[in-house]
Amino acid sequence: MSFSSDTKKALSEELPVKECCKKAFLMGLLTYSGTFSREKIKLITEIKPAADAVTGLLSELYGIESNLYVSERKNSREDEDSAEPVNSYKITVSDKKQIAKMSSDLPRSQISLYRINRDLIDTGCEKCRSYYLRGAFVGSGTVSRPESSFHLEISTSFKNLASDTVQLCSETGIEPRLTVRGSSYVIYYKKSSDIADFLAYIGANSAGFDYINESILRENRGLANRAVNCDTANIKKTVSAAAEVMSAIEYLRDNGLLDKLPEDVRKTASLRYDNPQASLSELSEMSMPKLTKSGMNHRLKRIVEFADKYKRGITV
Repeated sequence: MSFSSDTKKALSEELPVKECCKKAFLMGLLTYSGTFSREKIKLITEIKPAADAVTGLLSELYGIESNLYVSERKNSREDEDSAEPVNSYKITVSDKKQIAKMSSDLPRSQISLYRINRDLIDTGCEKCRSYYLRGAFVGSGTVSRPESSFHLEISTSFKNLASDTVQLCSETGIEPRLTVRGSSYVIYYKKSSDIADFLAYIGANSAGFDYINESILRENRGLANRAVNCDTANIKKTVSAAAEVMSAIEYLRDNGLLDKLPEDVRKTASLRYDNPQASLSELSEMSMPKLTKSGMNHRLKRIVEFADKYKRGITV
């Protein structure tokens, strides 16, 4: 699979726990892929976990039973093995009465459903916005492999939906650009730091760190007479360690376990989460009171150990 497909697959496999976040994710996916109206829902994807998520959430949240069709075609993409077939998943709902079950969560004052329903994302839950954008990316987004270029985009045929999404992204502090390509409105990022921030915001931490890593590598390639191999190993080690800590914090946050951390370690977890690209030295300086690098590293290791114990069913 491509880097973009792998990223979407990972995002679709980790569904939210809270109902409000599930609705936000589903609505983002529906408005950004296929046909979404009060008469018909139609979605086609090559990402099986995305298809499973749509059918599952439609049933779980609204009691809507959808039709799922699977077809196989030859893979013609240049960056993949063209001899290996690819499955395509088509989901349809044609019964208006079924779709009407979603009426309480659809915009009441608009004919078109291709707008962001702010009632679904401005719930007071800090995760709903990120899950909506996650759904939008899974539905109609692409991200290039960082080794080839820095580019992430989400496209739609609907101007108002594109404008709403630009505003939503800007409100999160990651302001995108908007362009028109043929009949499509394309929301995009070209800076590696913006792409990494957006990917981290929607929960694609691994892909985001790939961008950070590649950006660091490119910067270091331009420096003369440096021990590139040594620097690269250190960078990868640092990025890998930071990714492990961020993943542990995400797990603790999503499962309501942060409050079980000791107060000093909990503050360190919040500091790392709010500054994902900061180095160990920078985190040590930002800590109140200030910590040594060794002390900061010790606390970060405790966060990972704490999360690992809960994952293995060991209560702390």
